[in-house]
Amino acid sequence: MSDATQVSIEEQTVANGAAGPYALTTGPDGALWFTLVHSGRIGRLVPGEEPTSHRLDPDSGPTIITPSPGGALWFTEYRADRIGRITPAS
Repeated sequence: MSDATQVSIEEQTVANGAAGPYALTTGPDGALWFTLVHSGRIGRLVPGEEPTSHRLDPDSGPTIITPSPGGALWFTEYRADRIGRITPAS
């Protein structure tokens, strides 16, 4: 019996290679949202489109991101000792 599994892998680059993509979640809008820990940004990706990002404090260090029942996304900023919230437009 073989443990080999057929998979397909697609990689998406971000604008700044040193931005440090860290965490990824599905947002209430169906897009993939991610943190860019080294550039202080929250990114949004719809497969087949170019990623976009939203600027935070450059020294914030966003790490974990998660959706909430109310339609917002919450994220931690480890360097700034804060918790942030972003609400996708519907």
